[in-house]
Amino acid sequence: MSPCRMKDRAAGIVLDVGIFLTVSILAGLLSFNKLGTKTTVRGFFCDDQSLMYPYRPDTVSIGLAAILSALIPVILMAVIEGVHHYQSKRKGQRWNHSKYATTCYKTIGVFLFGMGVTMVLGEIGKLVVGRLRPHFFDVCKPDYSKLECVRNNISVYVDVGDQYCTGTDVALMIDARKSFPSNHASAVFFGFTYFIIYLQVRFIWTRVHLFRPLLQALFMGVALYIGLSRVMDYKHHWSDVLGGAVLGIIVAVLIVRFVSIVPCYRNGSDRQNNIKCTDVNIRPTDEDRLPSQEMKVQVF
Repeated sequence: MSPCRMKDRAAGIVLDVGIFLTVSILAGLLSFNKLGTKTTVRGFFCDDQSLMYPYRPDTVSIGLAAILSALIPVILMAVIEGVHHYQSKRKGQRWNHSKYATTCYKTIGVFLFGMGVTMVLGEIGKLVVGRLRPHFFDVCKPDYSKLECVRNNISVYVDVGDQYCTGTDVALMIDARKSFPSNHASAVFFGFTYFIIYLQVRFIWTRVHLFRPLLQALFMGVALYIGLSRVMDYKHHWSDVLGGAVLGIIVAVLIVRFVSIVPCYRNGSDRQNNIKCTDVNIRPTDEDRLPSQEMKVQVF
């Protein structure tokens, strides 16, 4: 590789890392309310039964959701790419650390970038929509004596902020206004949708044909359980979870289709016509490309 090309590639990697860090930091700042942004303040009906559920701890914490939806796929993708790299070596050839790192960078790095984008979009949705969580009344503990809940024997919309809440946990009251969409759902559905597509392209156990679909069904089942747990814990309305799932799936499909090089490992027109596979700055090198016959991860 010429010095100019190496310099261009290094500059591209630095810019990519900078973009990834920016997205990650922005997602973290939005999640922990460190940007000074205010959530849209919605009112409520005092007899709204959908807001009367008790506050409960998480069945699946955000940390556990992150491990399941991000860390486990990253580890498994690194292992699968390692197996591919090992199988593609010529006899007597040494392990090419640069080639392996490049492949991981173009698959796992894009995956983590997509996860950050999903979280940022989800947090923006929470701030803009400001939907109240099902346990809002339990956290807010509104002073009904100061509210006009009924007018002419008709329940009326109370358009007030938290000044009539008697709850003492300010952080919980702020969070109680961030129901839509569910970031648990968006994160796990992004992570597992991306990984399921990745498995479809890069993992085949030739001895057991149904092993791959079994893994894919398992991961999708975990995503579904985590989403449903948010409804069972009264953290979200069912439509919040649905919205988060749709967001995660859409971002995953777009990232795979237009950013990731995963489709480049497929034979045929997908690989030949995809600009990601032909652009000089990001295309896989000749050593990175798979032979004409689809490479398979063989487990004996």
